[in-house]
Amino acid sequence: MSSRLTNFTYKIFGDHRGKTLALKKSGFKNEAEAVQWANSITVEPLSEMSELTIIKQIRDNRPDLTLATASYIAKRSKARFA
Repeated sequence: MSSRLTNFTYKIFGDHRGKTLALKKSGFKNEAEAVQWANSITVEPLSEMSELTIIKQIRDNRPDLTLATASYIAKRSKARFA
């Protein structure tokens, strides 16, 4: 089953996976790689953006990610670049 279809299933039935597992299933090696990727796609410095804006940009670039996974990446990104 492709990762996009797997994440689609989690979008329909809810994402109750551990966050680390969700990141790995989404193609990231670890949290640091996900945060680095989030930093690379944003148009402003992460420290100046709201968490909601970061989530929107993450989901615009990776619509296959669940809201829970995108929120986790945004939250960790804000913490790391604050």
